Amino acid sequence: MRTGVVGPLLLVLGVVVGTAAGVGLLVGFEPAQLPRALLNIAAYKLTFLAAGGLIAAGALVLKYGRRASPGDATGARASGTKAITQGPAPEQS
Repeated sequence: MRTGVVGPLLLVLGVVVGTAAGVGLLVGFEPAQLPRALLNIAAYKLTFLAAGGLIAAGALVLKYGRRASPGDATGARASGTKAITQGPAPEQS
């Protein structure tokens, strides 16, 4: 898969997981029947952490994809290197 597909997919997946966890928390969904307070808190913490990780991974993939896109001269200049041009070298005084 290309980064142009993976990045947005991870962002959307992270938003969906986070939204599902938020809705479940608001309506009182109980992920487990054992010690409710402990397991509910742990499950929601892990779900929100996973959603944040997916969103961050999607953003990083998008950033990497934009930086590595072919034909983009701004990526070379942003990293501090000079762009290579064709033709004679400019005269220095």
